[in-house]
Amino acid sequence: MTPLKGYPSAVRLALYLFSVVLACPIRYWPMGRDVDSTWRFALNFAAAHGLLAGRDIVFTYGPLGYLVFPEDMGGNLIAGLTFQTILWAVMAAILFDLFFRAGLRVRNLALFVICFALAVPLFWFNFGGGENLVLAGAFLLIVLYRQRGSGLRYAAALVMIGLLPLLKLTAGMVGFAALAGFAAARMLEQGRKALPLVAATAILPAAVAVALCLASLRSAATFLSYLSGSGELTSGYSAAMSVPGPPLELWAALAAAALLGLLLYWQASLAMARFYALLLAIPLFVSFKHGFVRQDMHVINYFCFAALAAALLALGASLERRKLPCLALFLLIPLTLYFSRVPALGLIPPVAEMAGLGTAHMLANAIPFHELRARLASAPNDYPAAQRLEPEMVALIGNAPVASLSIVYTNLAIAGLNVQLYPVVQRYSAYTPELDGRNAAWIRDRGPRFLVFDGAAIDRRDAWAETPAMWLEVYRWYDTRVLGPRNLLLERRDAPRFGALEGSGRAALSWPGELPVPPLGNSPFWSATCGLTPAGRIAQALFRVPEVRMTVYRADAPPRTVRVIPAVLSAPVPANLPVTLTEFAAVFRGESMPPVERLRFDGPGAGYYTCEAEWWGPAATRP
Repeated sequence: MTPLKGYPSAVRLALYLFSVVLACPIRYWPMGRDVDSTWRFALNFAAAHGLLAGRDIVFTYGPLGYLVFPEDMGGNLIAGLTFQTILWAVMAAILFDLFFRAGLRVRNLALFVICFALAVPLFWFNFGGGENLVLAGAFLLIVLYRQRGSGLRYAAALVMIGLLPLLKLTAGMVGFAALAGFAAARMLEQGRKALPLVAATAILPAAVAVALCLASLRSAATFLSYLSGSGELTSGYSAAMSVPGPPLELWAALAAAALLGLLLYWQASLAMARFYALLLAIPLFVSFKHGFVRQDMHVINYFCFAALAAALLALGASLERRKLPCLALFLLIPLTLYFSRVPALGLIPPVAEMAGLGTAHMLANAIPFHELRARLASAPNDYPAAQRLEPEMVALIGNAPVASLSIVYTNLAIAGLNVQLYPVVQRYSAYTPELDGRNAAWIRDRGPRFLVFDGAAIDRRDAWAETPAMWLEVYRWYDTRVLGPRNLLLERRDAPRFGALEGSGRAALSWPGELPVPPLGNSPFWSATCGLTPAGRIAQALFRVPEVRMTVYRADAPPRTVRVIPAVLSAPVPANLPVTLTEFAAVFRGESMPPVERLRFDGPGAGYYTCEAEWWGPAATRP
């Protein structure tokens, strides 16, 4: 391959310009009113108020994650648009290198652009995705380095991968895994001659990541806390957030992998095929888990990453005309499922993104800048009245600090209240004992005067059993102040309702099976210490752990079945869990609940656990 001489063809130039439009990362958002808008608000709020990842908050994004989905808080919008503009210029330069210096045939570049367009939703999925664009740029640089050399290309790729942990730790893990694969391929090709490159691969991105994280997070302790918190979120995801989906999508995923295998087979040499296989194997597996653990619209992530991988493979494939019908056939199967999920995201926006129209819309609305800020500032005017906090609660709270136990809590900001964030900014994500414990410690030691709760939970979970350690501290420290038609307002007590709990007896618990509830007396709480079976550990590592269900049998009501997360049940849970906001209000007034007869545990994931139950009661009330 040799750089082009003279003027490029109109087709090559058009493909380049279209790919630059597709790679545009310009995104900005008004304050929203749904679940995902809430964590986006929280991360922007944290950045604007000096809260640090690891020390103050824990979520899937890193200390600079807000730059890929900025809201107009503090300097976030300007910082985010500046970062995105720089990233766009870097991507334009990388693509220029690809189209005009790498000497690739137009046929290969055309297939690259087709697949790159199909990968575009990966760069904006669920408000994020800018980190995936950084990863795509690094992959392109590595491929160009493998094909044409130049240490500058590889150094730039290492720096980009070193930046990823500041945006999202899991993206950084994918980048480092890809580097490990590339280093392995280089060792197989060159033996000891590759050692200097392998050393640079190991040292440079890690040094960049550590240096930038320490600069952003200000201390080694905060950096380590960020790593441990993000690690907890990653480790618990396969069991806590799993959702099954149509089996046909798994077959489509296999077809997409077969397409990649076909493009591998068509590589110009065995060495090049091995390079691609080692570079992309782990990232492809991670994208499969990300897409299929929670098999709803998240499957888009897998198909889009497969499209990105196909785009990279297209650059080195031998694409004779006789191969094109076979290629089209293999593309058809995963594309059918790919577009079957597009309506779940709204048909027009994803298709518009793949055509570059979304970018044009974002850019047009950003100019002039003062009008953009005015539009973003006016968004709260459209906040539905049915989702707003009750006026009497707003008046009662006033300027006092307040946090929300609800999964959507942008209504606190809309009301102009003194919002406080607990560490795991979305309570449903505190799905390991360590994460639940962080929120519980915050409630105990730093809980605000008021808490708001609307009674909702995701995935048919029980709201209290979802994060029992946190709720136990809420129960110890808060009383009902106002029960409104949509929300419950809790106010902090001067002293805890009771002291520590202590165990009062153990019970064998087979899953699936039942846990008889003894006369409560001084033992109104139970816990279950659960561990995964060998089959459960394999399922967690390779795919997903299905849900576990708990059915509560109460004398005064029909049985109620909810989803529970076994890992967090090691914290004491009330035997008589409240269900409605009225029951929550009664519990926090100190009133008793109707008795529970028994608890039954089953569901497709029950057989993946072994558990032991224990009963608990307040130490102060025991003889």
